[in-house]
Parts: sequence; structure tokens; C-alpha cells
Amino acid sequence: MIGVDVAYAGVAKRVGDLWTLDVGLSHNQFRAAYRGAFPYSYTEAYAGATHGALSAYVFVSPNYYRRDNWTLYGQLEASVTPASDWRLTAHVGSLVSLSMPEAYTRRRKTQHDWRLGVARELGAIEVHAALSGGGPGRQYYYGDTHSRTAVTAGASVSF
Repeated sequence: MIGVDVAYAGVAKRVGDLWTLDVGLSHNQFRAAYRGAFPYSYTEAYAGATHGALSAYVFVSPNYYRRDNWTLYGQLEASVTPASDWRLTAHVGSLVSLSMPEAYTRRRKTQHDWRLGVARELGAIEVHAALSGGGPGRQYYYGDTHSRTAVTAGASVSF
């Protein structure tokens, strides 16, 4: 299992009844996922706005997975509650490499991702599932290519 350490510092300011503006910094550090793998980390600054069930954020990192690899990531997210205790979510994002050497990008300086999810609250427990994907193309790891589409499910307990 991958070990992850995350630190955030930021401020959010409510503007009016529905708007919230948010700016800050985060640092993400991942320990090696398996023997022989490399640990990695990156720091990013972010700014965004939320209006009711919609949010838009922009993240910039000077060292995304590699030193001196500047990236820009933008995301849009939405959430709706079609019935009591049910929530539908959607996410779309795009990552642009601003300075990564061409040899690492395989001529793909822009990557996209998306997710559609559903959640159901059952008292203090929430169960959720999502279908997500990205591109362009397939992902290469463990010596073979793999689809970028995945189904995930889980549960959370509030206390």
C-alpha cells in the first residue's frame, strides 16, 4: 500500500450567500508503492471558487513528480442531490505540462481526467461508487498497457 503524507495551508473566504473563494498551498509526499519503486513528492499552489454545488480550481506546481517540471491543472466539479440521502457527482480536469522535457511526455503535454459518482448516506455511513477515466491513450505500467477507466467503491463512517 502506498503511504501518503499531505500538508495544506490556505484560506477560504465566503463572498455573499453562495460564493466561496479559496487559495493555498499543499505538499504531497508518496512513499514507494513496492520494492524497487521510487518515492516522489510535489508542492502546488491553488486558487478556486465554489458557487453552490459547482466548483472550479486551478493548481500550479513547479516540481510535479520531477524536479523543474512545471504543470498547470484545472478542474471543474459539480454535485447534485436528486433525492434525500443521495448525491451525484461529476468531475473533469486537465493537466498541462509547461516545462517537462519532450522525452518524458511522449508528445502528450496535456492529460485529461473525468469521474462520475454516486453516493448514498445511511445514517453515519456513506457508501459511494464512481466510474473514472482519463487520456489520451492507455496507461503503461508493470510492463504492459492498461485502460485508464476504473470503477471504484467504498464506504465512509462519520463520527
